[in-house]
Amino acid sequence: MSVIFEKVVAVTALVVGPLSLIVTTVWQWMLQPSGVHPTAADVAAQFPAAWLTIGLLAVCGPLVWLMGLPATATPTGRGSLTTRIGALVTGIGLAAGIGHLAAFFAQYGAIVAAHLGDDATAAMNAAAEAEPIGNILLLVFLIGYSLGPIILTVGLRMARTVGVWVPLAAVITAGANLFGGPIAGVVQLVALIAVWGSLVIVVLREHTPSVERATRRDTPTTLVHRKSDVGTRP
Repeated sequence: MSVIFEKVVAVTALVVGPLSLIVTTVWQWMLQPSGVHPTAADVAAQFPAAWLTIGLLAVCGPLVWLMGLPATATPTGRGSLTTRIGALVTGIGLAAGIGHLAAFFAQYGAIVAAHLGDDATAAMNAAAEAEPIGNILLLVFLIGYSLGPIILTVGLRMARTVGVWVPLAAVITAGANLFGGPIAGVVQLVALIAVWGSLVIVVLREHTPSVERATRRDTPTTLVHRKSDVGTRP
């Protein structure tokens, strides 16, 4: 029962995590604030309820996502070290993303709640963009989130657990971050679904050692056969 529970938790986490990213990304595309050069503060001011909801989803999504990563690094033998490194790097990226996203959404929500004037809002925006802790967390998030899945899927490919197209999809997901616009965004989301959908399938079909032991318990018949084999093996 515990094995089944762990697998359900892992699969749920690997579905909810990427889904939260997809939902928040598409939802932000739909929010079009008025103004000549709208900023995040304008979005937070004109769509306060949506901003709060997106912020909560953006923060909680990676938190749930982290719970499913250990289940993806299960191969033994060839590729096992690579998958574990990939899962670790991905986890570090997601953990940094939680801090960055929490600071980002809370910060602009606070700017709006303070009812600052245009000059003060512009000054706060400039200070926020130059703030070192947030920028460090953003950098770690982008690097870990981009490279981690690539390393992870390469390891799974080395173990012959996934098709060769899965690491390629991970590369496309990371590469799409370098380009702006809706086309690159759509390509990134499609590649994201391909990568993590494949990892969900890997977790679903993976047989853990405890399951194998449960299905291979010794019975009196197997013990008799095992004893009878003594002395007959070369």
